[in-house]
Amino acid sequence: MADNPPRSDAELLDLAYPCALDAVADIERRHIDARLAAADPAVRQEFSDTVWQLREVIGRLSVLDALAPPPDLEARILSALPDTDPNALASVVHVSPWRRLRWAVPIAAVACLVLGGSVVAERLIGPAPSVPAVEQVDGQRDVRTVQEPVAGGGSLMVEASLRLGRAVVAFDGVAPPPMDRVYQVWLVSSGGQPRSAGVLTDLPSATRPFVTPFQSGELLAVSVEPSGGSHAPSTDPIVGVLLP
Repeated sequence: MADNPPRSDAELLDLAYPCALDAVADIERRHIDARLAAADPAVRQEFSDTVWQLREVIGRLSVLDALAPPPDLEARILSALPDTDPNALASVVHVSPWRRLRWAVPIAAVACLVLGGSVVAERLIGPAPSVPAVEQVDGQRDVRTVQEPVAGGGSLMVEASLRLGRAVVAFDGVAPPPMDRVYQVWLVSSGGQPRSAGVLTDLPSATRPFVTPFQSGELLAVSVEPSGGSHAPSTDPIVGVLLP
């Protein structure tokens, strides 16, 4: 029998993890948005912080994925895994898929970040790093910075490195979207086919940017979409930037 939908604040916060991965259906996202709107402000803030922190980890992983792993990576990961004691398996209890997802993603992230050869678990469970993904893109010699005005006010700044295939997106002076609407980032190929790069649960800024992989020659565009995002743009873009 399927699990009942989570109802408590703690379970609502668990849903920040699949939301950060865009791993919920549109109707589920609308239900989550409705629950957030009725939740305590502190819960909404914690939800937003969790989404941002996980996307920051994913941004770091996506940059590392563009680099060649060290030859001893597999052995280091295997040595870091816990022993699979058959006696310990008997004590395992049923855990909701929501909670399994909550912990599986950060644990996988810690394992993958061994690529950097440094201890990062402290950063994951302590204060979030300010802008490590930005620093990694900034460190590339081919980084290109473009700033474009946004319809309705403000501007969009994009820093892109073709070598890494990563773009860092931030708003400056852009107002929040209307009620029950979200900003959604699209990558449009030279053939004009858009694909979603992500739904912005909060406004990306210089201290909390949005990081996305891209392919050379794609257009990065932002549109205003119904809460939860769309499978394809339903409105005209409010800004667009041609990536290198």
